Amino acid sequence: MKKFLSVLMTLAIMLSLAACGSGKNAEGSSPGIESELQTAEESSTNENMDETGLSPDKPEQPGELSSDVQEQEQSDEPSSDVQEEQTDEPSAERDGTDAKALVVYFSATGNTKAVAETLAGLQSADLYEIIPEQPYTDEDLNYNDRNTRATVEQNDPDARPAIQGSITDFEQYDVVYVGYPIWWGDMPRILYTFFDTYDFGGKTIAPFCTSGGSGLSGTPGTIAGLEEGATVLDGLHVSDSAVDSAESSVSEWLGSIGLAE
Repeated sequence: MKKFLSVLMTLAIMLSLAACGSGKNAEGSSPGIESELQTAEESSTNENMDETGLSPDKPEQPGELSSDVQEQEQSDEPSSDVQEEQTDEPSAERDGTDAKALVVYFSATGNTKAVAETLAGLQSADLYEIIPEQPYTDEDLNYNDRNTRATVEQNDPDARPAIQGSITDFEQYDVVYVGYPIWWGDMPRILYTFFDTYDFGGKTIAPFCTSGGSGLSGTPGTIAGLEEGATVLDGLHVSDSAVDSAESSVSEWLGSIGLAE
């Protein structure tokens, strides 16, 4: 009887061991199945990804840009050259107040010279004196003698007294102030020589004169006829008795013709 029980116990133990071994094989197969499922899912996900590495079904996270988008935004920014061109300020246009100016004058007694120097100082202009090759003497200027040099010249429309020297780079001047005395109701003939010598095309001429009693005597119109390519402004007359205190009248004249500094 004991022997029979021993056999039964041995069989029971063997059956128990067999059951345990069968359970381990079943559990061991689970990891293999899970691995195959994961591989299939990864393969499906990779197929659904576009060239940017992002899934079309998954929106980009804030702040994340693909390389293509980054390059596009960078290319939209203006280059440094363009930025410099955009910040360049337009150059200022020259007007009458900053144009290169020259004061030209002829003075036999010093009256016109005084006004010319005052004008040049106010306008910071260059100064040029018309000097005749044959200077005028007191006898030449005797208005009571019809045979004096000045009288004979003024009565001859073709007279052109010669001038010493010349103006260097006359072309650089935009505004030319021209001063002279009034002789027998006109400019001295040496002024005609001056206007014949230089090309005033495109320039602005501002005439001024001195005399004992007469005014401009129509000389601005005469100059306009000699220099048709120039703009001739209204002239200034200063009495011989007022040349030493002409600054206020010169300043007022400059303002009226639009050339005041």
